[in-house]
Amino acid sequence: MKKIKKEDLLEAIELANDQGEYYCNKATGEIVYISEEDRRIAEDCTEEDLENYPDWQRDGIEAAIEVEVNWDNYISLPSSYDINEYDIMVEFCYFLDDNKRSNELLSALKGKGAFRRFKDMVTGFNIDNKWYKFREEALMKIALEWCEENDMEI
Repeated sequence: MKKIKKEDLLEAIELANDQGEYYCNKATGEIVYISEEDRRIAEDCTEEDLENYPDWQRDGIEAAIEVEVNWDNYISLPSSYDINEYDIMVEFCYFLDDNKRSNELLSALKGKGAFRRFKDMVTGFNIDNKWYKFREEALMKIALEWCEENDMEI
C-alpha cells in the first residue's frame, strides 16, 4: 500500500472546488492541484511558451503537463461533486438532538444563499463547534473511503 499524508489529503478534500482538481501521485503520495486554466494552457504549451509565464503560474502549468504526460501515475482525489457539502449539512441537521433547530436549519438550506444562511444560523445557535467537528468527521470518512478504493494508506 502506498502512503499519503493525512493532513494533505484532508486539506485537498476540504479545498476541493469546481475550478480545478486534485491528484495524488501513486508512487510518492504527493498531492497536486491542477486548475482548469493551467490544464488548458498545458494542452498546447511548449518549453518556449513556459518562459512567458511568471514562476507562480509556470509551476501550475508544469504540474498539469506532468499529470497529463504521466497519467497512469496519478489518481484523482474526490471532487467537490463527490464531497457534496450540501448533503453533509443536511446530515448534520438530522444529527442534532434539537428538532426545532434541526428544522430551522433544514429550512435555511432551501433556495439561494442556503450555505450562508446555514452557517450564520449554526453560529447564531452557538453550535458551530459541533458543526465543524461533524463536517471534519464526514470529510475524514470520505478520505478513508477514497484511500480504501485506491489502495492508499494514511
